[in-house]
Amino acid sequence: MGLFSGSFGTGLVTGLASSVDKSLRTAMDKRDKEISSARQFWQQRQAQKMDLAEARDKRTNSALDRMIDEMDGDVAKGVAAFKAAGGSVEQVESFIAALDETRNSGLEYNIQDKLKLDGVDLSQYGDLTREKAYKGFATEVKGVDIQMKDMSGLANIGLGMKDMGKGISESINKLIPAREREAIEGITGGVLDRSGLITSERYKREVVAAVPNMKTQMSANLYQINNGTDLMGKDLTEGDVTKLELENAKLLTQIGNLAKAETAATDSGPTLTEISSLYTKGLSQLQTDLGFEVNSSTGVMTIQGPEGSILEGPDAQSYWKKQKDAWKSDFVQTSIFDASGNYVSSDADFAARSLGLGNVASSVRESLVQAPPAEDTPPPAASSSVQDKPKTTAEKVKANPNKYVADVFAANPSTPPENVRAALLAAGVPTDQIDTIINNATALLGG
Repeated sequence: MGLFSGSFGTGLVTGLASSVDKSLRTAMDKRDKEISSARQFWQQRQAQKMDLAEARDKRTNSALDRMIDEMDGDVAKGVAAFKAAGGSVEQVESFIAALDETRNSGLEYNIQDKLKLDGVDLSQYGDLTREKAYKGFATEVKGVDIQMKDMSGLANIGLGMKDMGKGISESINKLIPAREREAIEGITGGVLDRSGLITSERYKREVVAAVPNMKTQMSANLYQINNGTDLMGKDLTEGDVTKLELENAKLLTQIGNLAKAETAATDSGPTLTEISSLYTKGLSQLQTDLGFEVNSSTGVMTIQGPEGSILEGPDAQSYWKKQKDAWKSDFVQTSIFDASGNYVSSDADFAARSLGLGNVASSVRESLVQAPPAEDTPPPAASSSVQDKPKTTAEKVKANPNKYVADVFAANPSTPPENVRAALLAAGVPTDQIDTIINNATALLGG
């Protein structure tokens, strides 16, 4: 009889089978619980992501609707404005908040005027709807990709799961599909000019409030002129530079009005006020003569070019700078220096530097001081008396200003009076006599 025969053997086999079956079931139950726990965790996490994405999309769609409405319902322009305002819901909401605050404060700001779409072709987006636009900014949520190994030990008996995480991922992604964005290509490159928003104006006021006096303000203006950017780092156009130059001239006039109380005041020659006044009038007249204009909405400069042609944009800025630089050189030569290259007054040096004419003044002065005599002009004969020394142009003008003015107008009746006035000031003709001399000369010319 065998060792495990009979009822003992049968009972032993049955017992072993029951024990293995119980251990196997315990391992499988444990694995099932792990799978269930993992599925519940990742499903809840994915659902939370979906809730956050839907909430964000609600804000995004609201902000996008606002930008579209600002563009009178033009969806493509609204999308361009949304992207120009930052492209994310946080940035656009911040822009809208500043916009509302600006308007509530009584200031005007029109997004249509401020949105620059140079090089952006919106003609191909005529059929773009709000629903399509919403999808273009939708918050993406990727499907889950769970990496999970079967650690139950069932693989040892051929019952393991090769990629346990894949099955869980598939079941969750089927229940909660991924969210995808349908990007709108091409509507990029728009620029939104934020100048005029109350946040920008407030910052400017804070900068100005930090300026302790007019001279510091002038220095701040000169800094912007010389660097070609404003205090916020934005590039300046030639129109912006000209505006700052005229502003400095006005500030210099104000300083000149207080000159008697400051060390810059002078007893003779043209004063700060007179020099800055001549500068303002001359530069303003140059703007008028050349038809200088800057469109308040687009910021584009137009100017009358050679032979009456109308220049626009970069061409206008280049031509204006060339003409302005030439005018500055003439102004310095007639209003800052005399014929010998000396300052017409002790105020002239400060005036030139304050008006941003320092480099021009250095160049002009060098040409005046170092200019050699003409080759065919013999040197003046030696003189034993001061009375025999030839008079300079300034001395001749001062000696007989009436004749000088009469000769100038006789030679060229269209000579601007401010140029004549500058020459008289440079020669040292008393200020209270200049207007009378010019008026008498023009009256005789008219008669």
